[in-house]
Amino acid sequence: MAASTEIDSDLTLELNGEAITPTVFKESVNAFTGLLQALTSAVCGQSPPVEWQMRVGGSGSNLIGASASRGSDRSQVPAIRELAARCLQPRIKGDTAGGPKCPEAAREYVRELAQLRARPGTRVRLWVGSRPHEIHLSLVKSLQAARRKTVGLPGTVEGRLSALHAREDIYFEVRECIRDRPIKCVIKEDLVDKCKSLWSRRVTVRGVVHYDPDGMPTKVDVRDVTPLPRGDELPSHMDVLGILRKYK
Repeated sequence: MAASTEIDSDLTLELNGEAITPTVFKESVNAFTGLLQALTSAVCGQSPPVEWQMRVGGSGSNLIGASASRGSDRSQVPAIRELAARCLQPRIKGDTAGGPKCPEAAREYVRELAQLRARPGTRVRLWVGSRPHEIHLSLVKSLQAARRKTVGLPGTVEGRLSALHAREDIYFEVRECIRDRPIKCVIKEDLVDKCKSLWSRRVTVRGVVHYDPDGMPTKVDVRDVTPLPRGDELPSHMDVLGILRKYK
């Protein structure tokens, strides 16, 4: 890890670990550059922005330093550093503390750096002047929590009713035939007997279907369950002979 005597830039990204591959290094520099741009735009607004000069160095760690160029207005730099320090802290619900608010664009770049830290054997710190700040993994968790939110819409799912449980909620599982994955189906007591009679049957489940961010159904608040025909109730190929166009 770097010591404060090695830091001589306004803002410095520090990478430590044996897993600093070219890809990791490139991703970290891109995120750091994006963070600088977001912070500068938030502080300077319509004023001429601070221009940054980058320098790579360090012994035993990778240090990517950013300092305001000679032609820049250095009076803006303290505000940029203050905003950077604020962006490195996890956002607290109901936070009413004073000071500059971290723009969402800057938070996204900090989250990208935090995701790099989540890789085994990698440690990421951002130095604001001579003060080191750890990139908190909670920044990644807050983003993942937002991505895990599901959407509920009226709809149907089809599959084989494979189990019935009574743990907190009363629910059964429908296993989709195509994807071979179970979907939790929460029911009310008035549907329990009907579901028992349909155990191991292929069914259509109607209700509010909850989808993950990838559009895959994960749970159904069931309003009704309808059995699908059994295998021996389906027509054979001889029964449909002559019905399908160009069928011989």
